Amino acid sequence: MQRKGLNWNERIQKGNFMKRLWHWPLDPGCRTVRLALEEKKITFDAKITWPGATISELANLPPGSDLPVFLDAAGEQKIIASGTHAILEYIEDTDAAPRLMPLLARDRAEVRRLWQWSETSFAEVNRSLLAERENQWVRRSKQSDTTKLREGIHALKSKLGFLEGLAGVRTYMAGRTLSLADLSMAAHLSAYDYFGDVPWDLTPDLKQWYARMKSRPSFRPLLADKVEGTRPPRHYADLDF
Repeated sequence: MQRKGLNWNERIQKGNFMKRLWHWPLDPGCRTVRLALEEKKITFDAKITWPGATISELANLPPGSDLPVFLDAAGEQKIIASGTHAILEYIEDTDAAPRLMPLLARDRAEVRRLWQWSETSFAEVNRSLLAERENQWVRRSKQSDTTKLREGIHALKSKLGFLEGLAGVRTYMAGRTLSLADLSMAAHLSAYDYFGDVPWDLTPDLKQWYARMKSRPSFRPLLADKVEGTRPPRHYADLDF
């Protein structure tokens, strides 16, 4: 749950701020971490940071660190985790309830399989469609790359068929309970939906699954996102879209 108000130094001094997440609102990996933190009801401070920008508060980040970056200052030593996988595995290890990885090894294997599928398959969409949308609306590029947009839309539609099949036979993507696989897939789709690029009319079962995900309290901060220069379509925050 995100908290705003006092600045960084005041929070540390008063002892009422122990965790911070540096993130970019439209990045699917950052969105996955935000959903997981909210599902586990972990109180944290969220700071929007441009991808590739220097994080001034963390001068000694290890080489290769990239968004999202999570700081846990609740213990005797400050713990810094960088990257979606590192953060999600860290909070799963340190905040057990509610679990986002199943207890049984075979079920965890299925979650990891679909989590990896989500990140690997959607990477193509991120590099083309999502990157071009950000260039258009956030960075205000004067000329759109229509080839990238077409490639991205085609790539997205090709992934939706697989997800439609899963949503038609499973309550959640990896089985009967919510998992990191659901959060990753929902985070990616929400980033594309922010620009109105998901053809929900083609995937009724997936749309029903996504409506359930949108209705979860953990999704509220994502649905409230507003990035300067952009305005999501009306259905983006509509739970009955």
